[in-house]
Amino acid sequence: MKTTAPTLSDLSGVWSCLDFGAPELRDYATPVITRETRRGVALLSLVALMFLALAAVISAVFALGTSYTYTYGVLSALALHIYLSSAKVEQLRALYLLAMLLLVVCGSSLVLLAQRSGHLHAMLLLSVAVLIMLVPVVPWGLREAALTTGAIYLMFTASTYLSRFRFAALDLWVLQCLMLVAAVISLALVARALGLRKHDLAMRFQLERAQRELTELVNRDHLTGAWNRRHIERDFDRVVAHHHEKESACWFGLFDIDRFKSINDTFGHGSGDEVLRAVHAAFGELPGDVEYLARLGGDEFALLMCGLDVPARVEAALASIAGKMAVPLPGGVTPTVSLGLVRLAPGDMLNFDGAYKLADELLYEAKHAGGNTVRTNIEGKAAA
Repeated sequence: MKTTAPTLSDLSGVWSCLDFGAPELRDYATPVITRETRRGVALLSLVALMFLALAAVISAVFALGTSYTYTYGVLSALALHIYLSSAKVEQLRALYLLAMLLLVVCGSSLVLLAQRSGHLHAMLLLSVAVLIMLVPVVPWGLREAALTTGAIYLMFTASTYLSRFRFAALDLWVLQCLMLVAAVISLALVARALGLRKHDLAMRFQLERAQRELTELVNRDHLTGAWNRRHIERDFDRVVAHHHEKESACWFGLFDIDRFKSINDTFGHGSGDEVLRAVHAAFGELPGDVEYLARLGGDEFALLMCGLDVPARVEAALASIAGKMAVPLPGGVTPTVSLGLVRLAPGDMLNFDGAYKLADELLYEAKHAGGNTVRTNIEGKAAA
C-alpha cells in the first residue's frame, strides 16, 4: 500500500492540466498553459501537415492508389486549417477540441482507407503509429490525451475486428502492437511532461510572489507602510504619463508636519511615530497603483493624485489625521500639515526632480505663512 500511494497521487496530479489545488496558482497557470497549448496545437498541425503531405506524395509516386493520395491530400488540407485556426482561438477547451478533431478525423479516415483497400499497407501502419505518437506534442492533461488515444485505438480495433476476415492475422497483431506501444509511450510522455510543467509553474509562481514581496519590502517605509522615496522616484514618470493619457489632471504634493520636532520632544518619539502612521491612514483610500502617498524621510511626505477635485480631497484627508490616531496627543493637541501642491499639465514634461523643486518652493511659502496651509501653483487656489 505504501509503494502504490505515490503513484496514485502522481496520476491524480497529471489527470487534469488545470488541477493545481490553490485557486491563486490556478489563476496564474491558466494563461500560461493556454499559450503553451496554442503553440502545441500549432506544432501538432504543422508536423501532421508535413507528414500527411509527404504521405500523399509517396502514395502518388509509388502508385498506392488514388484513394491513398486523395485521403492524405484532404487530411493535409485539414491540418493546414487547424494550424491557421489555432492562432485565433482563445479558450483552452477549444484548443483541445481542435487537436482532438485533427487526430480523430485522421484516425477515422485511415480506418475507412483500410476498409476500402482491404489490406493493412505499411504506409497505413506507419500513419497510425505517427498519429498516436503526435499526442504528446499538445500540452494537455492525461484525461484529454487518454480520450484522444482511446478513441483512435477503439476505432481501429472495432473496424479491424468487424473486418477481421479481410485482413491477414499477422497484420492485425502488428497493428495492435503498434497502437498499444505507441499509446503507452505517448501517455507516459504526456504524464511526465505535465508533471514537470506543473512543478515548473508552481516554482515560478512562488519565485514571482517572493520577488513581489521583496520589492514591496524594499520600496515600503517600515514604520508607516507607505511607499518610500525610491519607489516614487522610479514610478513618477509612469503615473504622470498614465494620467495625461487619460486627459486627467495630475498633481504632485510635498508636505511635512508642522512643529514635528516639538511633538517628539514634548510627547516622546512614540507619539511622533503615531502621528506619522495617522498621516498614512488618512490617505489609505488611494488606489495605490496610480494614486499613492510616499514617505520621503522623517516627517516629509509626497503624494501623486489625479482629478480636478484633488485639492479638496487632500484637505479632507489632512483634516482627518487627528481622527486616525489610535492614541490622541495629550492636552488636545492636533497635528497640522503644511503642503505645496503642484498641478502637472500635459505639456510641462516635468520629471520628479523638477516637480519636487516646485512643490518644495510652495511648501516653503506655506511654512512661512504660519503652517497649516496648502499652497498650489494655480493662482487663486491657495487655501488655508
